[in-house]
Amino acid sequence: MTATENDQLRKGERTRLRLKKTALKLFAQRGIENVSVRDIQAAAGQKNNGSITYYFSSRDALIREIVGDVAAVLDADNNRRLDALEARGGPASVREVAEILLPIVDREGEDTTEGQYQLQFFTSVLITRRDLLFEATEGADRATRRCFQHIVRLAPEMPREIIRQRLQLMLLFALSAGASMESGKEDHRNWARLWGQQSAKSNLADVMAGMITAPVTEETRAAVDRDRAG
Repeated sequence: MTATENDQLRKGERTRLRLKKTALKLFAQRGIENVSVRDIQAAAGQKNNGSITYYFSSRDALIREIVGDVAAVLDADNNRRLDALEARGGPASVREVAEILLPIVDREGEDTTEGQYQLQFFTSVLITRRDLLFEATEGADRATRRCFQHIVRLAPEMPREIIRQRLQLMLLFALSAGASMESGKEDHRNWARLWGQQSAKSNLADVMAGMITAPVTEETRAAVDRDRAG
C-alpha cells in the first residue's frame, strides 16, 4: 500500500469515527427518532450527502454499530468488577450485584466527551428500538447475564415470572438513572443537584436491590395466577 493510500485510509477512519461520535451525541440529546441522516452529516461537517451510506450502509447500521460499541464498554467494565468481587468470595447479597450493575459514567481512560452521552443514547434505543438493541448487543451482555444468575441465586423465593420482570425493570431503571447522571453533566440543574450529593449513587444501589428483594404482594401473586390461567 502506498503512502497516499495509507493517508486516505487514515482519513476515512477519522471520518467514520467523527460520524459515529456526532451521531452518538445527537441521538442522546434529541432521541433516536428525531435525528436524520442529514442532521448527522451536517453536524459532522460532511458535504457529501452519501457519507452515512458509504461508511455504514444505512442509518440503522450506524445505530447498531454505536450500540455495539457502548455495550462492549459496559460489558467489559462490569465483567472486570464482577471478576474482582468473585475473587473475594462474593457476591453475598443482591445489593453487591446491584453495585456491579450501577451505571458508571466516569471510566478511567475513557474519552469523556463520548462517554458523556453513552447511557442517554443507550436508553433512547432501549425505549424506541428494542429489536435493534437486542440484535446489536448479542454476545456483549455476558456480565449482565452473570449478574442476573447471582441475583436469582440470592433473591428471596418468588414466582419465576416476577423475578424475570424485576430483573428487566431493574436494568431499565439503572440505565435511565445513568442517563440522568449524564444529563446532570450538561448542566441540567435538577439532575446535577441530585447526582452532586455523595449519597445518591449509594442510594441508587439500595433502590436497585430493593426492586429485587421487595415482598411480592398478594395482588401480584393473584395476577401471576391469572396470567398462567390465560
